[in-house]
Amino acid sequence: MALSFAADIRPLFRDGDVKCMKPAGVALDDPAWMCVPANAQKVYGAVSAGKMPPDAPWPADRVSLFKQWMDAGCPG
Repeated sequence: MALSFAADIRPLFRDGDVKCMKPAGVALDDPAWMCVPANAQKVYGAVSAGKMPPDAPWPADRVSLFKQWMDAGCPG
């Protein structure tokens, strides 16, 4: 199964997550920003460490899906 940002990754982030991170320059809803490997790595670091989202860490399957997408080259 080919992963894509639009179909698989964007739905992982709630609208509140997107709004919360925008002032910090993190564009969770923007494929042009998220598909840059360094940016994806920054977000992955936060979700895999349980720092993001702030209300409850992602379950392991979500973190794993994000990692698979990164390993596939962050396809849009």
